[in-house]
Amino acid sequence: MRQIEDLMHKFRLAAQDPQIGYKYAGYANFPKGSCTWASFAFGKLLQELEPDRHWHLVNGSNANLHENHDWLEDGELAVDITADQFTAMNPFVGFAPPPTAQARPKRTKIDLSEADPPHLAALHDIRHLMSGN
Repeated sequence: MRQIEDLMHKFRLAAQDPQIGYKYAGYANFPKGSCTWASFAFGKLLQELEPDRHWHLVNGSNANLHENHDWLEDGELAVDITADQFTAMNPFVGFAPPPTAQARPKRTKIDLSEADPPHLAALHDIRHLMSGN
C-alpha cells in the first residue's frame, strides 16, 4: 500500500498544477469535481504499477444526496484519490470499500478501458509533470 500512497502523492501534486486545471476542465478545481478524471487516470497508473491486480472505477450514488462519486477498487483494495473534496475526509488507500462509499450504496463497476481520450491526454500531461520533465 505504501507504494500506491507514494504514487498517489506524486499524482496529486501534478494534478494540482495550474496548467493541468487550465487545460483540462476535469481538474479545474482539483480535487473537487475531479473524481472521474482522476480515478480513470490514476487507475491507468495502477494498472502499470500492479499488472496482476484488476483495478476498475466504481461509481457510487445516493438518490438522497443527488450526487455521484468515483473511486477505484480491485476487489480487495480501494483508492479514493479525491476523497478530500468532502468535509473531514482524506485521500484514501486501504481495504475496500473506501469511507466515501458508505453514503453511496448504489455502485456500478466501470472498466478502465472506458476512459475517454481527454482523460488519457490529461494523464499524459500529469505523467510528464510527475517525471519532472
